[in-house]
Amino acid sequence: MGRDTIADIITSIRNVDMNRKGPVRIASTNITENIIKILFREGFIENVRKHRKGNKNYFVLTLRHKRNRKGSYLANVNLKRISRPGLRSFRIIKKLAK
Repeated sequence: MGRDTIADIITSIRNVDMNRKGPVRIASTNITENIIKILFREGFIENVRKHRKGNKNYFVLTLRHKRNRKGSYLANVNLKRISRPGLRSFRIIKKLAK
């Protein structure tokens, strides 16, 4: 059984966001890099740093929180994985944009 990297990313970000802990550390892969770019572009991530420890690369993300410190930007967004390895779901891109 393989690892589900997308679910790992979503879970890590959700857990850190709920607990308002420090930065999130995520393993560096092409998939994670593309997802992080999208989240950064949409304004959910404040800062991204790429680190190398030994022979492993990883990203350190700082999540963006609201100024009043009562909630975060991600709290209003329900991160949920629709298509997963056990149940693939395919959609037409034009319908997703609506």
